[in-house]
Formats: sequence, structure tokens, C-alpha cells
Amino acid sequence: MNRLISGAGLLKSFVDTPDVDITTIEPSDLTPSALENFLKSLAPSLQDLAFNLVAALILFAVGRRLIAFLLKLLNKFLGHTGLDVGVSKFLMSAARVLLYVLLIFMVVAQLGVNTASIVTILGTAGLAISMSLQGSLSNVAGGILILLMKPFKVGDYVSTKYGDGTVQVIGLVYTTLTTLDNRTLTIPNGDLSNSAVFDASAMAERRLDIQVGISYGSDLLKAKQVMEQVYRDCPYILADKEVNVHVASLGDSAVILEAFGWVSGSHYLSAKWSITEKIKLRFDEEGIAIPFPQMDVHLDAGAESRS
Repeated sequence: MNRLISGAGLLKSFVDTPDVDITTIEPSDLTPSALENFLKSLAPSLQDLAFNLVAALILFAVGRRLIAFLLKLLNKFLGHTGLDVGVSKFLMSAARVLLYVLLIFMVVAQLGVNTASIVTILGTAGLAISMSLQGSLSNVAGGILILLMKPFKVGDYVSTKYGDGTVQVIGLVYTTLTTLDNRTLTIPNGDLSNSAVFDASAMAERRLDIQVGISYGSDLLKAKQVMEQVYRDCPYILADKEVNVHVASLGDSAVILEAFGWVSGSHYLSAKWSITEKIKLRFDEEGIAIPFPQMDVHLDAGAESRS
């Protein structure tokens, strides 16, 4: 390649020489021996170019086969690590891109092209792209962390600062939830990985706490017995676990009772709704009042007479 460029430069310098007027060159000056000498000077350069081209093609063909073999080994290795499918696919794609970029650089270098300038251009372009896609890249990093650390999984019911729902999809950029009213909630993974997430499905059993206020004039012991019985009669409450009812606090207008029992995670909401309704119905049957907030105002009769 260098010889070819050198020969072309010599030809150009001859043509551009001030002492030589190209318009005055006669056909008789272009002798066969002159053309032969010029072609002989180009022969080594053409041979080098052909050799480099063939070598580059062979390098590319062998490199493709080697990349396919390495990716096959990597895929088999990732299959034995137990990583999430999304993480495995991402690692495979990243490895494929890196290997092919390396192969292209080797092919370009074999052709005699200076790769230093190409690396500089690609580095500058990569920096500009990373700055413009900073938010998206943070979401991708968050998705990889979620898939690797597994704070929750598909099918779990989670609570986030954006809302609650059942996890449907954990992607590299977004995580999708389905809410109880069948709406789709899409959350960026960057936010999820940097905030608190409550996983209601992480444990097989959950404690169900319910607070109810009763009036100060109602029978406290009777109310505690009713609440405990409602808990024990609920089919979702685990029979081998403790059921407890106690006075949580003395409010301004009510005695706050709190009861708790244990249920399986999948029956938590069903148990909560059922027990809350039955406590109200049983309190009505037993004459136990659930008061509303109120304030007693006492008038001072003497103050009116003094005025």
C-alpha cells in the first residue's frame, strides 16, 4: 500500500513539475519502455495490496468462526450459573458486540489503515452518546442489578413509591407491574434500584394486623373476645399460629383495639377484607359501638351570669 502511494506521488510530482508542460508532451514520448518501467514500479505495491486484502478476508472468516465458538462456550457457561434469562441475553449481546468490534479493528489494521485515529473518533463519539443517554444507561445498570440481586421476581406483589402491583416483566430498562384494578404501571429500573421496595410475596406467611376503635362505654373484654373469635373463625388464619388481641392506645374518643394473626401471603387481602367486615357485623350484634371523632363542650353557667 505504501509503495502504491509512493508511486502515485512520483507520477504526480512529474506531472506537476514546472519545467514540464503536460500539454506539450507528444505521444512519441510515451514509449513502451517508459510505461513498462512505471508498471514495474507499481508491481510490488499491487502485490502487497493483494496480499493484505487476502489476509484480511481470511482473518475475517476465521475470526467469525472463532467468535461463534466463544459465544457458544459463554452461553453454555451462563446456562450453568443460574443467572436470569434477561441478564444472560444482555451479557451475550455485549460479548458479541465487543468481539466483532475487536475483529473489525484487526481486519482494518491488516489492510494497513492507521487505527489510532479511528479509536479516537469512536472514543469521542462514545463519550457524547453516553452523556446524552445518561438516564437510559442508569436504567440499564439498575435493571442489571435487579436481575442479578433479585430483590423481587416476576409474580411478586410489591409496593413502591409509584404504586403497588404484581410484577409482570423485569426488563433491562423498565419493570412493569399490574395493579389491583388491572392497570399497567411501568417504572424505570434506575428509580427502583435506588429506592425502597416492599415485597409482600417474599415471605410465605404474613401477620395480619387490624385496629378497631370502640367507645369508652362499651364492654372492653367482650369486644376483645369478639375480635379474637372472628380471627379464629376465619379460614385463612393459620390455626397453629398465635392470635392476639390487645389495647393499642386510648384515643380522644375511642379505645383502640388491635388484633393480629398469621395468614399465607397469597390470602392476605382476602383475610383482611373478610375479618374487617365480620368484626363490624359482630360488634353490631353485641351492641359494641364504634364511635366517630367527637368533642364534648361544657358551658360554664357562672360565666354567663358574670357577664
